[in-house]
Amino acid sequence: LKQSDVAFVRVAMLADEQLTVDMLFDEPLIAALPKSHRLVRERRNPLPALESLRDDAFVLYGPPGTGLYDETVRACAEAGFVPKIGQHAPRITSTLGFVAAGMGVALVPASLRHVAVDGVAYRRLPASVGAKAVLGLASRRHDPSAVVQSFVRLVKESAQTFRQTDAGL
Repeated sequence: LKQSDVAFVRVAMLADEQLTVDMLFDEPLIAALPKSHRLVRERRNPLPALESLRDDAFVLYGPPGTGLYDETVRACAEAGFVPKIGQHAPRITSTLGFVAAGMGVALVPASLRHVAVDGVAYRRLPASVGAKAVLGLASRRHDPSAVVQSFVRLVKESAQTFRQTDAGL
């Protein structure tokens, strides 16, 4: 945030005394699968178990130590396996392109199910998985800018409305 006033982040906390992160919401992760995937052909929704993806390559967004990357690895570990990393995606939307190209499967925030990408099918994970994607808004602590303060307030209010209206992710 050296050159930005605010940033949307996929982490719950940042280790920086000059920043504050307002937690906007969290949402479940879902599986993004190539439409040719066996579980799509079997019309399995939700997936029978995260372990059913054990032999698949995973497309991971972000470097290790970041929200979605770490949450995917953690969820797979809890399911009893280490994900095979097939591709790293520089942006969350790039993840879907790699999945559509058949380069692997991915765990993505449930809100991405609204992004229609030809060649991608979305599947819910069993409730027992409990994997979540967090979305926060990072800003400079005590930023004096009225514009920044208004923006942060507006985003927090919008997130509250989103949580209330889209609770059934």
